[in-house]
Amino acid sequence: MSGSDSSSRKAQLDKAEREHLEDVVEELRALVEREVEYELEQQYDLSEREGGEGLSDEEQAVREDLVDAVEQENPGDKSWEWAYEQYLSGVGYTFVNRLAALRCLEVRGFIDQPVTQIGESGMTPAAEQVVANRFDLGPDEAVITAYEQACERFDDEIEILFDTNSPYSVLDVDAGLFEDAVEQLDEIPAEVWRADDVLGWVYEYYNRPVVESLDAKNSLDPEDVGPANQFYTPHWVVRMLTDNSLGKLYLESTGQEDAIPEPESLSPEQRKERLVTPEDSPSVPELCTYLIPDEEAGEAPEFDHPRELRVIDPACGSGHFLLYAFDILERIWWEETDLDRAEIPAKVLEHNLYGVDIDLRSCQLSAFNLYLKARTRAEEEDGNFEMPNVGIVCADARVAEIDEGAAVLDKITGEGSELREALNNIIATFRQTEALGSLLDVSGTLEEVFDSTKTQSELGDFQQGDHQSLNSFLKALRRAVEERTSDSFGEQNLRSFLNLLVVLTQEYDTALMNPPYGSGGRMPDAVQEYVEENYEYTTEYYINFFEVCDRLAKADGRTGMLVPWSFMFNKSFQDFREDFVGERGAFDFFSEFGYDILDNATVGTVGTVVRSEAESGQSGTFIRLPDVEKAEKEGKFLTTSFNTLASDVQRLYNRSLSEFDKVPGTPLSYWVPKDLRELYQSETVLDADNAGIDGRETLGDIKQGIATADDSRFVHQFWEDNSSDWVPFAKGGADAWLLPRTKNTLLWGEDGTEVSRYPKSYPRNTQYYFNESLTYTVAKRSGRRFGYLPDSSVFGHKGSVLVPDRAIWNALSYTNSHLFTYLMLTQTSERMWEVGFVSKVPWREELEELDELSTLSREAVGHLISKRQYDFVSPHYNGPLLLDALGVDDPLGSYDHPHRELREDLELDEPAEKASPSESLRQTGTAAAKHLERVEKNLQICANSIDEAVFDCFGITDEQRETVLQEIALRTIENPRTQEEYDPDSITEPSDDFPEQVKDLLLHFTLRAVQESDDGIIPTSSIEGKEDLLAHIEAEFARVWGEHAEDRLAEVDDILGSQSAAEEAYPNLRTWLEEDLFDYHVKKFDRTPILWRFTTERLVSDVESQGFGCLIDYHQLDAGVFDRLQNNYLDPRKDTLRDRRRAANRRRNNDSLSTTEQSEAAQEYARYDNELTQIQEFEDAMADLAQPSPREFSEDNQETAAEAAERVTEFRERTEQRLDVVDELAEMEDVDLGELFTGNFYEKVNEQREEWIDALVDLETAFEAYAADTSEPVEAHLYDLFNYFADDLLGSSHFASNGILYMTYYFDKLENADQTSLDGAGVSERERLISQLASDVDEYIGLGENIAHSCGAISSEISDEWADRALSEITTAGYRPNHKHGVAINITPLADQNIVPRTVEDDVL
Repeated sequence: MSGSDSSSRKAQLDKAEREHLEDVVEELRALVEREVEYELEQQYDLSEREGGEGLSDEEQAVREDLVDAVEQENPGDKSWEWAYEQYLSGVGYTFVNRLAALRCLEVRGFIDQPVTQIGESGMTPAAEQVVANRFDLGPDEAVITAYEQACERFDDEIEILFDTNSPYSVLDVDAGLFEDAVEQLDEIPAEVWRADDVLGWVYEYYNRPVVESLDAKNSLDPEDVGPANQFYTPHWVVRMLTDNSLGKLYLESTGQEDAIPEPESLSPEQRKERLVTPEDSPSVPELCTYLIPDEEAGEAPEFDHPRELRVIDPACGSGHFLLYAFDILERIWWEETDLDRAEIPAKVLEHNLYGVDIDLRSCQLSAFNLYLKARTRAEEEDGNFEMPNVGIVCADARVAEIDEGAAVLDKITGEGSELREALNNIIATFRQTEALGSLLDVSGTLEEVFDSTKTQSELGDFQQGDHQSLNSFLKALRRAVEERTSDSFGEQNLRSFLNLLVVLTQEYDTALMNPPYGSGGRMPDAVQEYVEENYEYTTEYYINFFEVCDRLAKADGRTGMLVPWSFMFNKSFQDFREDFVGERGAFDFFSEFGYDILDNATVGTVGTVVRSEAESGQSGTFIRLPDVEKAEKEGKFLTTSFNTLASDVQRLYNRSLSEFDKVPGTPLSYWVPKDLRELYQSETVLDADNAGIDGRETLGDIKQGIATADDSRFVHQFWEDNSSDWVPFAKGGADAWLLPRTKNTLLWGEDGTEVSRYPKSYPRNTQYYFNESLTYTVAKRSGRRFGYLPDSSVFGHKGSVLVPDRAIWNALSYTNSHLFTYLMLTQTSERMWEVGFVSKVPWREELEELDELSTLSREAVGHLISKRQYDFVSPHYNGPLLLDALGVDDPLGSYDHPHRELREDLELDEPAEKASPSESLRQTGTAAAKHLERVEKNLQICANSIDEAVFDCFGITDEQRETVLQEIALRTIENPRTQEEYDPDSITEPSDDFPEQVKDLLLHFTLRAVQESDDGIIPTSSIEGKEDLLAHIEAEFARVWGEHAEDRLAEVDDILGSQSAAEEAYPNLRTWLEEDLFDYHVKKFDRTPILWRFTTERLVSDVESQGFGCLIDYHQLDAGVFDRLQNNYLDPRKDTLRDRRRAANRRRNNDSLSTTEQSEAAQEYARYDNELTQIQEFEDAMADLAQPSPREFSEDNQETAAEAAERVTEFRERTEQRLDVVDELAEMEDVDLGELFTGNFYEKVNEQREEWIDALVDLETAFEAYAADTSEPVEAHLYDLFNYFADDLLGSSHFASNGILYMTYYFDKLENADQTSLDGAGVSERERLISQLASDVDEYIGLGENIAHSCGAISSEISDEWADRALSEITTAGYRPNHKHGVAINITPLADQNIVPRTVEDDVL
């Protein structure tokens, strides 16, 4: 009998208990798998399939069983090693699971003599009893025997977990492992083992390493699907969904809706803490304290007896939903029958509860948990419990491995019969479609062969009587198989598979689940193909699992599920939403949770209950919780659902489901009131075509742009490039409000030829490039994402554009208004604003007539430029803030960006109060702070005015405005109701970033000095005849501050450090320029420096001072830089250092000097000598860099490339000749090319011909370049031509091809053309031309294919990494920088030689 009662059980573990359990399970897994692996490999030589020589006959027999067991793991296409790892994991987990299960039985008093608790005797109590009866056994043997006897005993009651014939039971348990494992179990308190959910957590923690390894995978193999979706559902969510589905269904079916306690009758805490004991909750209404009643009762399936009620969880995991459903069903049996309460737990398991899972281990857990639950309840009622057949079935594809049972099936159903063939079909489908699980469409597969009108003899000669349903037929088939099969693995599988078919063909009143999530790569290809063929909705696990439940549900049955919230908005789920706010069913209950409901999951979720086949016109209950912290969600759910007290945020909604289709796409944005939802009924939308809305006017076009597939190659920072081949690129980013931070440029020379030919790139909608437009950030956690994009730009797929036909500045205001953000949130609260969503947003013609909107957006952009003109990485940079506060306009010539034209078109903010050169830097800083504050204030005024104008245009009331602003605060990271207060006149001190403003000033002066130098080099070391960087800075201060320059420099020196100015005027400034300026430059320029610091400090050890250092302008960097450094800087520097070293040497050897003076001279000598050594190392490094580094490319490959170049020339010439012939035919008045070829033939050829020929010319160049001497550099992009030709350019002789050989599809047919159809004069000329096209087609195709083969042969010998090829290009003939390849590539060889600071490796590379 049980040693515990209900009150001592707990439903769930708290966080501390779970964390401790996780630590123990992690250690236990490592222990068990290590020891099992050792036994398998050392005792049975099982690391390979073949082996085992030297084993005894008995051991060899065990090994053969183990081999069979391992092969059971293999779905057919995996290696032995893979199957072995799976088996090892299965054995380990089964052992741990059984130990944990036995411990749960022990703490409940279900085992009289504990099996897993070792006492002082060194044995378990059960082992001591064994020894008392078996004198031939030692202590270790007795412990294992007692364990095995316990497993055999419970095998009779709960086979699925303790199955002694399981493949995982073949290996004998090692006594040492057993003892170590149970000792670890002892670390867990007994009260933890009493919790209903403890085994579920053991399961999740045991598999946690596997799950974590799968998180980073973009695609899942079939065996990964189960582990990747192991997320334990919180108990309160289980209660909420089950109460509002099964509980509510029962009360509706029996007319007991009024029995539900009034909301105010129980406090939230009373609802939360309601115990499941018969005394505390004797009835369904008293148990289901999370049930939210409807105002009007709904329909529900009828039943005559509780045995008719069925509940299924098609992804049951450890059975959490089923465990709580048990509590409800038990009370239904109490209410609806007169049975002894002790008999009811077994009845619930036998008749009411069903579960399916893809993972056998989950099924074991689920069945065992139900066993514990039912037995505990039976014994609490003073009864004896006998475990019935429970409806938990495994849907692993391996259960369809039934070869051993095929003969039994043949005998029963008739070999070759229609029925047998149908069963073969479903068996093969399931076996071949791994990870299909509950998605197996049994009825759809067997319905053609099964017909309730068929006689018994037509279906098969077994079991008397006709079958009125497919399910009853399968049950009869299952019984017949059970009578005729043994315990071999294959025949066990046959029984398991038939159990699955029975479960998946029954009707159910309620389905409850937390199904797997995944689509695309997270759903295996075979499953996707199956779903596309057999299911209605998009290929996404959780929505397809819902389809399963909906198919199995009775009319007005319920499906309660915890699923990702993506179905609320995404276009791919639109048909599902439309069905269940329309005719097919209804969302009855809906709680939006947001993130953090599931431990370690990164997906927002929803808990919803859906009615199947419900009448239209339904309403639903909706609850808002995504903005609530995880720990507070349950409490907020309860107060929201059952407490009538007012709240700042509306959380409970009752919506008529018909409201949702007022917004295109039918998003489930329940928080939007009807009047605001109706704004979507506008006659005009932003882009009617993309929105897929007929009968609406449109403002313009919304388009996605290019995806380069290799931004490191094709996308640079604008300050890296001076070439016109690089164009401004709106790539998307965090801040595009009003004006995007267009820091990037895209390689678009020759109309983007290079990026377009790159195999993985996708240059979409190129006809919209270089158009004035509004770009927006696709992915962001807030609104205000649209910015003005001048017509000199290209846009990317994450920086999509709206290209309005009119009123672009009005549209800029509207799209950045809070109303627009709210309208987007009406469609999706996700951060991704896809083109389809944006296209549907309503537009009003009245917006076009509001000149105020155009004026405000232009003013606002002007304010933004005024703010960004102090940012080095803005195209609008015009100088540092402190200079502007002085009234000094000091732009740098290097900032020659097309977007700067806006500076001329718009009005910018000038500082209202300008400092004078005689004022201190701090006073200048104060003026600067006031100016920035005023700019921010002006910007805020514009934004607020835009909001007011848009609200007024749409007639939005004050109450509606508050609704809009509150929703934005709840669903984005901004709170528009809280704004900064700007007061420029109150500012009396510089801002906190004043020291940074001073450094910006110094960096600006440095940039100017270096860029204006004759050779792009400024030394930081002292060199005879050269001004060092400090001297240039002093000159810049004199230029700006004149007679006050020294005072300002002294201020700068004080700001930068605390060194005394006793020995030189500005020691802190010099130190900062020499040691910190470069790092600051790297930071300010987004880790892409254009001032390069060369230094000798890393070339020798024990450096006291730098031998040589300089700054070099990246844009003036060329192959001659080393010569300039040597002649103009290093040689003079060495002369200086040698002179100083000689002088120091004389002083250190001068005996007339004091010992101290001689010592100081010796130190100077060592320092100068070290600096000269540094310079020597630097010169050696330059010499190494200047040395050629020939490419690794064999002579055979060179010869192959040379021959291929000749073939390309021939192929190009022959292609040109054929195109010329086509042109001649096109010019003939009596030749119809559409009739001769096909309608669009000539148009298609003309669209492609220029690219065909140009690419062939470039391919010739590529082959010739690789045929040349390996000391000659090869342009990195030429490699692309090889793949481009083979994969795209050549094409095939198929009418759908876009490649050159497309033409041959039609040329090949000309030979058999009916020439008599060509009548009249000039027939011979036409025939001659047609004959030219038709001749040698096979030879022409063969030539192209031969070139393609050469392309593959050559490309396979070259690195496919662009960075490798680019580095080779700049180093093959000695270091020769190529600015096309950007800062990172060009600086890499210098970093490899350690002649640039370590910051380059750490931050730039």
